[in-house]
Amino acid sequence: MPDAAPAARGVYKPRRPQASPLFRLVSDHLHRLQKVYDDRFAREYGPWRPVVAQIADKFLACGVLDHGFARIRCDDCAHEYLLAFSCKCRYFCPSCHAKRLAIWTRWLDTTLLAPVPHRQVVLTIPKRLRAYCLYRRRLLGEIAWVAARTVTAAIRTLTGERDLAGGIVACPQTHGSRANWHPHLHLLVTDGGFRPDGTFVTWPAHDTARLTRRGPPRAEARHAPHARPLTPRLSPEPGPDAPPPRGALRRGRPSHRRVRLGPVRIAPPR
Repeated sequence: MPDAAPAARGVYKPRRPQASPLFRLVSDHLHRLQKVYDDRFAREYGPWRPVVAQIADKFLACGVLDHGFARIRCDDCAHEYLLAFSCKCRYFCPSCHAKRLAIWTRWLDTTLLAPVPHRQVVLTIPKRLRAYCLYRRRLLGEIAWVAARTVTAAIRTLTGERDLAGGIVACPQTHGSRANWHPHLHLLVTDGGFRPDGTFVTWPAHDTARLTRRGPPRAEARHAPHARPLTPRLSPEPGPDAPPPRGALRRGRPSHRRVRLGPVRIAPPR
C-alpha cells in the first residue's frame, strides 16, 4: 500500500501593513492633524494627549522589517524567514488588537470565569458628567469601581443575602457608534453571587410584567399611535410652542451632538 501523502504544511505569508488604507491614512495625515487639532477639535474631544502620537508611531512601525525583526529557522529542514516585530497595541492596531483580544478571551474562559451563568450589564454616564472624564481620564477607573459596588449591592438586595460576592469584569469604552465621546461601561457579571462557603445563589429573574405596568408602553405606541397608555401621564401634554426635549432630532441631526455645560467650567489638568 503506498504511503499516505504528506500533510500539507502551512506557509507563512507576512502581512503588508504599508498597503492598508489605515496605514496610509495615519502616515499621510497624522502630522497635519496634530497641527490643527487644538483649534478645530480640542473643544469637543479634549486636549491632544501625548499617548496618541506614541500609539500612532508604534502602529506605523508594526510589521515593518525596517523597525526590527526576528529570524525564524527550522532545525529539521533549515528553512528560515524573517518575522517583523509587532506594536502589541490594543484598539488602534487591528492586527495586534485581534490577537490580544483572542488571548484575553481565552484566558477569561479557561482561568478567570467561574462555571456559572453570566450576563452583560451596560451602564452609561449622564451627559453633564461626561466632559469631566474627557479631561480627567483617571475618573473612568473610579467610575468602574463605583459601578462594581453598585451592581454588587443590587445582587445582594435582590437575593436578600448581604454577604454575597459577585464576579465582575469591567471594560470601559469611551466612544459611541458615531465615534463621538460617549464614555460607558460594559460589565460581565455573574448571574448571582457566591456565599462565604462557595455556594452560588442565582440572581432572580426580572418581572417584565411589573416593568411594563410602571411606564407607558413605548414599543406598542410606535405601532399603535392612537392607543391609550396603560398608566396615566404624570405631566400634562406639552403645548405646540414647547421646546423639543433633549435628544430629539433637529434638522436631521441629534441635539446631543455637542453637550453644553452652561455655567460649569472645566479646566484641563496642569
